[in-house]
Amino acid sequence: MHHHKSTQFRYVLFLLLALPLCLFAQENQNPAFELPRTEVIGIQDTGTKRSYELHVQLPLNYSSDKKYPVVYMTDSPYTFPITTGAARVPVNLKRMDDVMFVGISWEKGREPALSRQRDYTPTASSPGYKDPSGEASKHLEFIRSDVIPYIEKRYNTDAANRTYVGNSFGGLFGFYILLREPTTFKNYIIGSPSIWWDNKYILDLESKTKFNKNLEANVFIAVGAEETITRDSPKHDMVGDAITFHARLKARNIDKLNVELRVIEHATHAIAFPTTAVQGLWWLFKTDPKVRQ
Repeated sequence: MHHHKSTQFRYVLFLLLALPLCLFAQENQNPAFELPRTEVIGIQDTGTKRSYELHVQLPLNYSSDKKYPVVYMTDSPYTFPITTGAARVPVNLKRMDDVMFVGISWEKGREPALSRQRDYTPTASSPGYKDPSGEASKHLEFIRSDVIPYIEKRYNTDAANRTYVGNSFGGLFGFYILLREPTTFKNYIIGSPSIWWDNKYILDLESKTKFNKNLEANVFIAVGAEETITRDSPKHDMVGDAITFHARLKARNIDKLNVELRVIEHATHAIAFPTTAVQGLWWLFKTDPKVRQ
């Protein structure tokens, strides 16, 4: 009997102690804000065994009897909400194609700055950078062998109309993909690319790269007008480098390689990307080709 009472007392004491916690939890259980038609999917890189997340947004009126272009992007926690948000109004107004978005996160459990520096840079060194870098080839293999097949197996996608979106190191990575495996994507939206990495290695790679004359690709490059040495980018002339890369692609005179360069007025490296994203999407996917780009 005594044992029963002490059990009862402990139970009541537990309830009294737990009650304020429950009330506190309920007060803080307002639903999190969610982007429409989105899901988060865990995926492992079969080559490196690293874990990542895919952030997926289905098209507005997703239908199983239609195939959709897919826009893939790196740096997803940053780029995904900006890019999907930018597309919302023009798609709703039927001024832009209804596309599917897939964001690729940084490695789970790793510092974002270190994950992106390692995954998006093509060579293992750059003056002043000691942390792991130079694994772009592995990350590209992950995208080609794991990410794209996963998406194309589960959703109705147009495999001939994939788009890559990347900014800064992600822009450098986009140029690396274009030079090494250009048909991985048909379209490239490249923001403020870090061409300076490792003494402008990517320009060296470009000069050694031969493209198939039948290559079909659309490459949109944008950079902030303030990203120059005398303004907001004291170490690197990002504008000059973007102009150089754009000019080299144009000089190849490949019929179906369309290249566009935009220098965004008043934009620094920190704020250029939202404009890059919305103008790049519009350039690629606007429904009325007569509309001025």
